[in-house]
Amino acid sequence: MKMKALFIAIIVAATLLTGGAAEAQEKKFGVKGGLNLSNLSMEDNDDSNLRTGFHVGVWAGFPIATNLSIQPELQYSSDGTHWLQETSEYSADASLKLDYIELPVNLVYHLAKDVDFHLGPYVAFLANASSEATLKTGSSSLNLISDLDKDNFKSTDFGLQAGMRFHLNPIYIGFGYKLGLTEVANDNAQNYFGDAANRSIRLSVGFTF
Repeated sequence: MKMKALFIAIIVAATLLTGGAAEAQEKKFGVKGGLNLSNLSMEDNDDSNLRTGFHVGVWAGFPIATNLSIQPELQYSSDGTHWLQETSEYSADASLKLDYIELPVNLVYHLAKDVDFHLGPYVAFLANASSEATLKTGSSSLNLISDLDKDNFKSTDFGLQAGMRFHLNPIYIGFGYKLGLTEVANDNAQNYFGDAANRSIRLSVGFTF
């Protein structure tokens, strides 16, 4: 995914360009919200399959060393995927929305006073699932109601997520990537999704207390 490569490049650039020793950390709390660009790890999925969603949440940071802290979080995240197929005769546009309540636990490395990196596991609980599709032929358009709902998807998700933050105290800007490690579909929907797992790029704006 091109967006994933861009995210990795940003982390490498920040590591090379940011200097200075990290200062001693204090216990902190924060809120955040932002944009999700999500899809599923299905064959032939690429940037054209990204679904636009959102996330919002709270977190707490507890120092464990001069440069390190543990940061548990609680957030609501709207993920999923998007399909678009176009031919000379028709176009089909479909979207799947998967909403989760997520509980990440991050190990945060404070590279400098105003830059940090985080990495850790998450567990998520499915709050809602829905899908919709539109079929267009010529000048006609038909909205299709899909039968895919919460019963077609597993109630829990597990994976890893990583990212970085630029602090402009008390506001910060964050970039993150979510890598699901479990299948999202139940047996009755695996003919559509196979062993697909969640993937999501997150762009955040937050406030630190």
